[in-house]
Amino acid sequence: MKSIEKSLTSFLKGNVPKVSEEDLCLYAEKSEKQANEIIDTLFYVINDYIDVYNGVSDLSRIRDLLKCTSTVMLNNPNVNRGIVSRKLQKLRYKLDHISEEHKKRFVDYENAVKELDETIEIIDVLMETTIDAENKQYELIDLLANVIKNLTLFEYTSNRIPDLVNAKDNDKNCLFKNTLIRYMDSVIKDNSDDVYYYSNLLSIIMNNKNFKLNLNDKKECLELIYTYINKFSISKKSKKQHSLHIDFLHTLVDSIKGDNKEKKEIYDLAKKYNIKVNFDIEIEDTAKLAKISKIGEMTDREEVDDYIITIDKEGAIEIDDGLSCKVLPNGNYLLGVHIASPLAYFSYDSDIIQEALSRNESLFLPYKYQDKENDFNRVLAIFPYEFSAKNASLVPDKKRLARSYYFELDNQGNIIKEEFKKTIITSSHKANYDEIDNIIKNGSKNKELDKLVKNLVRVTKILDSKYKVTRLYEQIKENTDDFSDNTLKSVGSQNIVNKTMLLTGNRVAEFFSRNNYPCLYRVHSVNECDIIRIEALINSITKTYGNSNMEKMYKILSQSSDLYPSGWYAMEGAHYGLGLSHYCRCTSTLRRSADIIVEHALEICYDNTPTEEELKKLKLEIDERCKSINSKQESMQWFVKDYKTNIKRIR
Repeated sequence: MKSIEKSLTSFLKGNVPKVSEEDLCLYAEKSEKQANEIIDTLFYVINDYIDVYNGVSDLSRIRDLLKCTSTVMLNNPNVNRGIVSRKLQKLRYKLDHISEEHKKRFVDYENAVKELDETIEIIDVLMETTIDAENKQYELIDLLANVIKNLTLFEYTSNRIPDLVNAKDNDKNCLFKNTLIRYMDSVIKDNSDDVYYYSNLLSIIMNNKNFKLNLNDKKECLELIYTYINKFSISKKSKKQHSLHIDFLHTLVDSIKGDNKEKKEIYDLAKKYNIKVNFDIEIEDTAKLAKISKIGEMTDREEVDDYIITIDKEGAIEIDDGLSCKVLPNGNYLLGVHIASPLAYFSYDSDIIQEALSRNESLFLPYKYQDKENDFNRVLAIFPYEFSAKNASLVPDKKRLARSYYFELDNQGNIIKEEFKKTIITSSHKANYDEIDNIIKNGSKNKELDKLVKNLVRVTKILDSKYKVTRLYEQIKENTDDFSDNTLKSVGSQNIVNKTMLLTGNRVAEFFSRNNYPCLYRVHSVNECDIIRIEALINSITKTYGNSNMEKMYKILSQSSDLYPSGWYAMEGAHYGLGLSHYCRCTSTLRRSADIIVEHALEICYDNTPTEEELKKLKLEIDERCKSINSKQESMQWFVKDYKTNIKRIR
């Protein structure tokens, strides 16, 4: 830095050529410390020269250095623009008063006044630039954080513009402090959506590698947090009511102080979002009892000898769906979709099923967590491992209780006949997506497996023409980080699974609709004007920046509930994205509570002839479950996002 100071001083004295702005900017880029040292040095040299200025020479070189200051500031996010603004204000004050206070020292007073005035004009322009830059930065980050409210877009943009998370408003309040206030207000107003949103926003801000709080900001934020902790703890009742928020605020205190560098326990996060991690011992004991001991006595089930395979992701242990397919003598195809049946092992009103329903769906986390047994898991399941992975999973060569959906299809995709049977099945082969893709391309040595895969490929081609998923929906699903592994692919083995499960969900939903029976439908609706805006935006980005940015755009849109909402559950309604008038989820009974509810409805309405009283009771049950699932869905999504953010911080 001494060498730079010497060069700048020599430049002002006219001994060396103009200082390279590029070199100054490159030096400033190396670190925050060096960036602000450059600014300090520039102003030190400028002030030092002004203090001895006698009015003989011009101040053009001073003005050049001021422009250098502006260039370094505008091209380097590490420069503290507030400090630059204050230094410019002090310099302007000095120039305003120097002509009167030091009038006698000027050899050429008129020239001195002229040079000083021209320099003041430059300072005024630069001050507007610093204020404008600060305001524009905060306007942008405030728009993302508090108007658009899209965390994915916020995180993406703040990572691309490093100093954005440190922007301040006109009152010099930092984004973190203002977000903290919004979080507190949402707690007081009991607005759960905003509580989840702003707590996650605070986590994202703090985990941004460029985030920093100066000593004054830290002091103000800590005082603010302590004020609210005291407010929430004013009485035992209030303290109990706000216990989760108090815990979160203490976590923020630790992070601001720098005391919390260890891994954030998953149990703290789970408590925050009311997510269950472990099972009670009674539920775990019940899960161990789910074994088939008396197959011959199950008169209500048909034992089938179809050649069945399962297709899942490599390493899957909870296998709840299998496929069979053969050509009938009349040339039609008989497709079998075989789904593990929890209700074949336990009654709907049993504790273990009710526990599964209360958990909504298994959460597939982006990273593993350490559980109470010191094992590392990735899934927060709706059933204990003993049941879903051991006793009910459709593993090869083991008899399992299932519900088998049989569809006879002709070559045009018409459903000639369909049956939803209670069965006992035995899977013959456990396959993964890559294996089936390879068989599709190259075949295999297993003739029976080869034959089945070829039949499934033919049936899938028929279903491709029957089920037209909207392109935008398909693209969003393909380019979304979906930790539940339920991605949507339009080719290969994944398309086989997707189309056969889509057929099943559609046909089961049509059964309920056709007979006017109550059902838990999966519905989806989108504003047509938004679709036009989205497609135009994506096309524009694709043409300008290429496909990689288009994929990022789909990921952002998939989490934008305003422009392109996710599906939800309802007692009626169509599914826009899938292009279906009726659709329900019924093929992931070991992972989703909605599928168990549909199976329960089939027990009442398909396996038997329901009475009016039974239908009335079923309708009330589904309506209650529908509201419960929808209300919990958002907090579960927030939980996964928060978990991902916290894991990123410690890795």
